[in-house]
Amino acid sequence: MRQKRLKLSAVFLLGLGLTGLQAQTMYVKEKSGTQTAYTLSSLRKMTFSGGNATVQKSDNSTGVYALSGLRYLNFTNLIAGITEPTVQIDNANIVTYPIPVSDVLNIDLTGLTGEITLSILTMEGKEILTQTTNGGSLITLNVSHLAQGIYWCRYANAVEIKTVKIIKQ
Repeated sequence: MRQKRLKLSAVFLLGLGLTGLQAQTMYVKEKSGTQTAYTLSSLRKMTFSGGNATVQKSDNSTGVYALSGLRYLNFTNLIAGITEPTVQIDNANIVTYPIPVSDVLNIDLTGLTGEITLSILTMEGKEILTQTTNGGSLITLNVSHLAQGIYWCRYANAVEIKTVKIIKQ
């Protein structure tokens, strides 16, 4: 337990040292899937004691997280919106199926309006397929030319970006 606390403290201090370079936000991701973002300029202190991580903001509000319930604490948004095959944009669910996919990836954009850009990316972030649509329908993407492996499917509109993992058989 002490080692875990020291590791989290080291990550936190390292992140604070890098704040001038890149980090503006600290992300706390719980095993339940809940993610909380804290702007670093609003943080007063963070402590690790009694099996908990406590984040105190400048306005004296606090967030208390059980260390055993944390998936990660980071200074860059590792998930970048990455979730399971169902994501939510503009209060509408987007469903990607089948997972794993062989030839055709279905993306249900029912309930969405406005321009949406769909992209397939490699694990390294290289964009290999892009399509723009106005939403409100079922989109099919031919992915038969992709090698077997894991890819990201990114949905972007004027307000937000969400990314889901897809597996190509």
